[in-house]
Amino acid sequence: MIADASLRRVLPSSAVALLGDLIRALLWGLAVVIWISFAQVYLRMIRLTLGDPSSSDFTIFYYTARLVADGLPMYGESPARYGVTWAAGHLGNLNPPHFQILFVLLAGLPYGQALLAWVGLSFACLVASLVVIFRELHVPFTWTRLVGWGAFTIGLAPFTTVAVTTEMTFVLMLPFALLWRAWRRGEWTRAGVWLGVLVSLKLFFLVLVGWLVLRRQWRALGGCAAAVAVLVLLGAAVFGLDAYRLWAGSLGTVGWQWMAMNGSWPGFISRVLQGGKGIEPALLIPWLVQPLSVAGAAFVLAASVRATWRGVDDETSREWTLLVLVLAAILASPLGWVYYLPLAYAPVLGWMGAGDGWSRVRRLPKAALALFVISVALLYTPQEVANAGQPSALATLTLASAYFYATALLWLTLLRNR
Repeated sequence: MIADASLRRVLPSSAVALLGDLIRALLWGLAVVIWISFAQVYLRMIRLTLGDPSSSDFTIFYYTARLVADGLPMYGESPARYGVTWAAGHLGNLNPPHFQILFVLLAGLPYGQALLAWVGLSFACLVASLVVIFRELHVPFTWTRLVGWGAFTIGLAPFTTVAVTTEMTFVLMLPFALLWRAWRRGEWTRAGVWLGVLVSLKLFFLVLVGWLVLRRQWRALGGCAAAVAVLVLLGAAVFGLDAYRLWAGSLGTVGWQWMAMNGSWPGFISRVLQGGKGIEPALLIPWLVQPLSVAGAAFVLAASVRATWRGVDDETSREWTLLVLVLAAILASPLGWVYYLPLAYAPVLGWMGAGDGWSRVRRLPKAALALFVISVALLYTPQEVANAGQPSALATLTLASAYFYATALLWLTLLRNR
């Protein structure tokens, strides 16, 4: 798992010679314990969703499809008619109609079977994404690497929150991995097509479109426009154009930015100055939330564009640019949930030099390395801890905002270290 040469960077040679095998055995044992522990956690989350669908985003996807199958509008209705306890008078579905094509068949299944099918699809997309990433980085598959890297990753909140919400993140990882591969290679038409798929599903990817416009990457923009057009036409053919009008109207129903799971600047400001259900504001100044959110998001985007505007047009620079822009998009979006961070898994590994013995991260200055370690450590904050200690202004500024601090620190580290 860790070679003697790596251990000698932190321990004297004599200690490595004496204790190297023991240290490796302990690390193997720890990795196995982590896998066993979190495998049980993930399974428990699925069982909780089966027992109580009211806290799962899959419930939104599934019952949207049920509503359509029963001849009801795709947006604006509540699943209460199906016996589901739901806090709001509407489902709160912010996904476009063509996304619901995935659920046309699932709507005919009972909730439990449909959930298991969705989990299976998500896992398959995750595995396919990892295959794309490892092959592109020339990282050979070994069971040692799977156990070690998996133990490091499986406990991160960006991954556990996907299981908590049964969100679409792992499904999105596959087109994003394909976008990353084409982007870092400079295959702009292909990158544009995959970006179009992502933009059509999640609007915060428009940040990348804006950057391509400024850089006059017309081939990428053409591919992006074509992909969006095809998917929208497909959605209109299946559900009708009026479904898109209803979807656009549903975007105005957002009012839950304050949740601790939100790692964005607007989410941070909403928590601190307005609060929400179970979140105590530090200062109750709700009229400042909107202007500060917009100003902070504009600063993040402007700083990111400025940092990525110039530089050598090579594989490393393109990959770093994509990573900065994706993190900026999550930071600036009103709904930049922490469970979107796994999308950046590929460019993060590339930036760290995963295919070259982690050479790039080892070359980071000590201050930058410290910031990077802190940001990753914050991402191990369990969701239960992020929501703990309330009502408390101090808890809102600290625990409830851990994911924002982690995302912001990672973004700042990247800006300072190409």
